[in-house]
Amino acid sequence: MRALLYDPGAPQGLRLGEAPDPEPGESQALVEVHAVSFNFGELAYREGRSRPGDIAGWDAAGVVARAAADGSGPAVGTRVVTFGWTGGWAELRAADTAELATVPDSVDLGEASALPVAGVTALQALRGLGPVVGRRVLITGASGGVGRFAVQLAHRAGAHVVASVGSPERGEGLADLGADEVVVGQSASRR
Repeated sequence: MRALLYDPGAPQGLRLGEAPDPEPGESQALVEVHAVSFNFGELAYREGRSRPGDIAGWDAAGVVARAAADGSGPAVGTRVVTFGWTGGWAELRAADTAELATVPDSVDLGEASALPVAGVTALQALRGLGPVVGRRVLITGASGGVGRFAVQLAHRAGAHVVASVGSPERGEGLADLGADEVVVGQSASRR
């Protein structure tokens, strides 16, 4: 199968190449990958964590080609989004059934592939605050992937959301996502 492989000598440390098909474990589904997303961490910190020839990629979405042998997880043909520390940037991925979720037909697989790392990071950060209903919540780096999810989740949870960004351009669209205030440096604009 084709995959993006770690290659320290290639531009950006990645090259398109051939790799063996993954062999799923008992509690893993084999997923035919249709879309992937790129996260800062997996691109910036590959060196020292990857060996030449390793398949990169944390987030991927696709369709279950083979269900998990232990009966856990979704059936063949189910649209899913997957997470794992390696192996996402390939035509096939063996994914632990605990690390995948069903994607509704109304959601584009490309959009779904951007959810696992950024969305779960935002959710875990907000859960760490406890209940936010009626509270003011400051979200720094609100224009990034995690920040945009955090703005939406905090707004839906009933918080007064203050979104902090580095420039007016970076703050565009945050009010539409639920930010009550957008702070650029020391200035704020209210919606």
